[in-house]
Amino acid sequence: MRVLAFVVVLFVAFSGWHWLRREQNEDRLALVASQLAQREVEVSCPGFWTKLVEITPYSGWVEFDEHGRPADRTQLSAATCSSLERLWRDGPPAAGCLLGGAGACPRSTLELVHAMLTLAHEAWHLRGVTNEAQTQCYAVQTTELAARSLGFSPREAAIVALYIALDHARAPLGEYHSPDCRSGGPLDLMPTTREWPSS
Repeated sequence: MRVLAFVVVLFVAFSGWHWLRREQNEDRLALVASQLAQREVEVSCPGFWTKLVEITPYSGWVEFDEHGRPADRTQLSAATCSSLERLWRDGPPAAGCLLGGAGACPRSTLELVHAMLTLAHEAWHLRGVTNEAQTQCYAVQTTELAARSLGFSPREAAIVALYIALDHARAPLGEYHSPDCRSGGPLDLMPTTREWPSS
């Protein structure tokens, strides 16, 4: 009986600890998403037990109603949330390796860059943008702001933004990549400046 009680206590303590960590991470990410979405929104991450069975091809998603209005919350995948939680726990990694291309960086750094881009992308959906190429273009231009809000220095955040912009420019045209996503193009958020990406 004592063994069973001990196991139950351990299970409750373990679950509570993971719940608290998830809540803290979600609250922190919601502040960044709200800044980009220009309204108060929430970020949801899967719990520990959900992570074990999660199967999704998406890094994040936002639901829209029949009138095209976005929900007040984005759901991020376990991988996206884990990368962003590591950033919170360990601090920003050195971004200088990104100047040498993807092959010069640890996999964890590349995963974090993708996770920050995902957070920015979903924030633009929460802002009401439905077109994926337009959403991605706006995310490319505002990941620098997200990176700074998540603890990167201005210089390191600018390196992240440059890497993302160059990587996006090399992507083939498709659902997530528009030829209008360029400096001075129709999707340039700050067309009066020569900077790209601009945030």
